Amino acid sequence: MKIGYSLKKLRLKHNYTLKIVAQKLNITSSLLSQIENGKISPSLKSLESLLGLYNVNLSEFFRQVEQKDYIIMRRNETERMVAKSGSIITLLASKLENNVLETYSVELKPGISLQIKQIDEKINGERFIYSISGTLDVLIDKHTKISLYPEDSISFKSHVRCEVINNQAEDISFLISGFIPLF
Repeated sequence: MKIGYSLKKLRLKHNYTLKIVAQKLNITSSLLSQIENGKISPSLKSLESLLGLYNVNLSEFFRQVEQKDYIIMRRNETERMVAKSGSIITLLASKLENNVLETYSVELKPGISLQIKQIDEKINGERFIYSISGTLDVLIDKHTKISLYPEDSISFKSHVRCEVINNQAEDISFLISGFIPLF
């Protein structure tokens, strides 16, 4: 567990120095430093005092401590959805708690289109599409058609209407990433 690291993040978030926190809790700066650097573990009473100062309850603190900062997705661990058309959408990385970003690999069959989910304009989200193979047609706001060739990309705000279309005779593939939900 990364209790000390999480306590240090909370202290810095509140713009407290080691000295200020130590004085408020009647402990030494050295003791607090050892706790934050993981050299010693705080007693339950000390932990509750620190969390009280930072206005964080114990259960919320441990939920944050146990949350991972990264996830590795192996090829055999990805979630794949196969549409009736045979198109395949693969969730590449989105298993972090409270994430705001999803990334998918999409294999789109010929003649198939995919509507990208629009988000309320008040939310400042973005989308990113990267073409891997074939020519991907992107229809923005029903009026602007843009063709993306392999290694081309487009970024746009999440509130913008977007549809991706495979007008080719073969499968095309692309990555799409952005503020959730994407579809």
